[in-house]
Amino acid sequence: MKPTFIAPAGALDRKPRHGEPCNRCGLCCMATLCALGQHVFQRHEWPGPCPGLRKDGDGSYSCNVANEPLQYARDPLADGYALRHAALTIIGAGDGCDARFNGEWRNEPFSDALDAKYQFGKGRLALRHAKHLWGMK
Repeated sequence: MKPTFIAPAGALDRKPRHGEPCNRCGLCCMATLCALGQHVFQRHEWPGPCPGLRKDGDGSYSCNVANEPLQYARDPLADGYALRHAALTIIGAGDGCDARFNGEWRNEPFSDALDAKYQFGKGRLALRHAKHLWGMK
């Protein structure tokens, strides 16, 4: 059983449905840490919020690890451009909202497409390469 998470007022109202395009509401990162966040910050998935969560000037949220990867890289000679794109791959940027709260309906076609993307072919290789760049297993 996953721990309870109390969302900030209005946050659930801003969250897109499972499978819809991300609107950068930040709720997923407020609740937990993704694999990249766990690796970079040496913390378990629970509890959130992720230390890399950044509130932007327009009220939306972004991943500071992806925005400023050299601040978090362990290799001082790392390629910031490559690390940024690797971070975006690891966090699933552009895939759509994969977070579900309060028994939210699961978009099966979306979930199946994500599974297929990252378990087979180019998506799997891209994810493996991205994790390698960040020193993840």
